[in-house]
Amino acid sequence: MLQPQKPIKPEEILEIIVRRRWLIVLSLCFFLTLGVGLTLKAPKSYQASTLILVQQQSVPSEYVRSVVTSSINQRINTISQQILSRSNLEKIIDQFGLYADRPDMYLEDKILEMRKRVNVKIEQARHGTESFSIRFSGSDPQRVMRIANTLASYFMDENLKVREAQAVGTSEFLDFELEKTRQRLEELEKKLSEYRAQHLGGLPDELETNLRTLDRLQQQMVDKHVILREAKTSLALVESRINEIETRARQPIQEGSGTPETGMRDVVTENQEKLRQARQEYDRLLTVYTPRHPDVKRLAKTIENLEQLVAKENDPDAENTDLPLKPLVPPPEDPRLKRLKSERDQLKGEIRSLTMALDDIEKKMVTYQKRVEETPRREMELQSLNRDYANIRDIYNSLLNRKLEAELSVNMEKKQKGEQFRILDSAKLPEKPVSPDVKKYFFLSMAAGLGLAAGIIFLLEFFDSSLRRDEQIEEELKLSILATIPELQTSNATTRKWVEVAAFALCSLYAAAFFAFFAVLYVKGLDRTLTAIKTMLHI
Repeated sequence: MLQPQKPIKPEEILEIIVRRRWLIVLSLCFFLTLGVGLTLKAPKSYQASTLILVQQQSVPSEYVRSVVTSSINQRINTISQQILSRSNLEKIIDQFGLYADRPDMYLEDKILEMRKRVNVKIEQARHGTESFSIRFSGSDPQRVMRIANTLASYFMDENLKVREAQAVGTSEFLDFELEKTRQRLEELEKKLSEYRAQHLGGLPDELETNLRTLDRLQQQMVDKHVILREAKTSLALVESRINEIETRARQPIQEGSGTPETGMRDVVTENQEKLRQARQEYDRLLTVYTPRHPDVKRLAKTIENLEQLVAKENDPDAENTDLPLKPLVPPPEDPRLKRLKSERDQLKGEIRSLTMALDDIEKKMVTYQKRVEETPRREMELQSLNRDYANIRDIYNSLLNRKLEAELSVNMEKKQKGEQFRILDSAKLPEKPVSPDVKKYFFLSMAAGLGLAAGIIFLLEFFDSSLRRDEQIEEELKLSILATIPELQTSNATTRKWVEVAAFALCSLYAAAFFAFFAVLYVKGLDRTLTAIKTMLHI
């Protein structure tokens, strides 16, 4: 049955360390020596850095709005891709003679290694500003510094080119869209104008006018009907008057005409003719004057006398029956009858005009009624056209405003008044190499030495079944200790002990020396330490 493991006490750990001290010291000596050797033999690499400030545009954004809206990260990534392009890196390699000592190296490998040596890092914003750094690493400090400054100038030039290209591209795009929208707007304007011309008079905004016109035509029709009815009544009266006058005009002839039974001839005497004329004149005067007018009274007296004379002439017993009869002559046309006929003709013409006017009004009413009935449909069609036209017009106005803003932005970018990159800290000559990393080598050496020693000690202790303490005997063997025998001291034991102490001290000093050397390398720097050593040794 396995017994549970007991926790190791600190004094037991200390006892193990003391007992296995050689493993620890030798392991540290080995790995510290290896670490120092690797640090000194590792190729040195220097790094130069240029800090570039992103300077905001000098013109306030309230007056000129920039069309370059990409973030600084996006723009730097875009510029980095352009700077790290194959053609640009080839130009840098040729300009600075990089990899001249490695003629067998392929160009693709050179490009790939160059890309790894260039590092662009966005710095934290300081007081609301943005900045980024360009770092380049290499074995030659002078060359590293010059390449870092060259890359910074490339970034600044490419930024101006990218911003100007974006502004010009935006302006050209807006030009194209503006022209296309303008053509579309003109088409809609023409279509809307043609629609208005085609349906002129029936448009929704003319509905009120059409309704008023329709009411006016209805009123005109009513008035015309009244006038027509009055004209027809007047015509009937005039025709009746004409018939009456013509009947009265034929009456004296009938009275003066003989009958076949009497054998008398149809003759008209002079008095009869005068009587007829007097009666006609009397009727005319009555249309102008009243019966009490003197002329009317005088003519009535004349008619009365003529009637007496005509009565005597028609009397068979009268002495003047043998008077010669005046032959019958057609009576002259009555002026009043002539005037009435003229009036009748005028009335007929007026009736015809009124009838034609009524027909015209009716046709107009049909037209306006149709316009009023079609107004809702015209309104829907016109609303659809106006809506499309308004949308395209708004888009056109918006594009026009953006186009003007884009032109201002282009001018601003050409005059370098927009956002710019400004070198805040140019690359300096690096004095301390960034590689090899002394600190990393030191900690790795210490960790490897202590770790290897700890691992070996653990394995040795794990497989070691020796009983080293009195309590182990009582606990594991279940026996009581009756007596203890001290370690037997030989004659060479003291000498061997001092030799061992001296050797351990030397090893410890060796490890401490390398530990201190690592510390000096880390604090003072690799180059300065080596230079100081060479100076001390006069090498």
